[in-house]
Amino acid sequence: PAPVANGGPPKMCGVGVVLVQVSGGAVCVKSVNKGGPAHKSAAIERGDVLYAIDGVKVLGWDVERMKPLILGPVNSQITMSFQRVGNQVQGKRAFTVTMLRIPVDAAASTPARGFETYGSG
Repeated sequence: PAPVANGGPPKMCGVGVVLVQVSGGAVCVKSVNKGGPAHKSAAIERGDVLYAIDGVKVLGWDVERMKPLILGPVNSQITMSFQRVGNQVQGKRAFTVTMLRIPVDAAASTPARGFETYGSG
């Protein structure tokens, strides 16, 4: 069996969201990793704008500056606040999601657009 590393720094992990900075400086959810805390919350969607992490306003920050707030030890709690741009009737909607950080398979992100088809249909 492979040796197990002991006494090292705790493994840092997040909640399974892929973030991207868009023009205007806002940081939006690009995708949600299937099986991760964000996916299981069923609250976070592609296009949601991240504006606070654990009560710290991050609007105008870039993704690299946010990383130390997003990443943390396994099973530590994080609260993320988002804004969703609705339609003319609903307008903007703010919501907050509290999750536990767990290691997430980055390869399991939901496709950014459409579905791939296999076979001849």
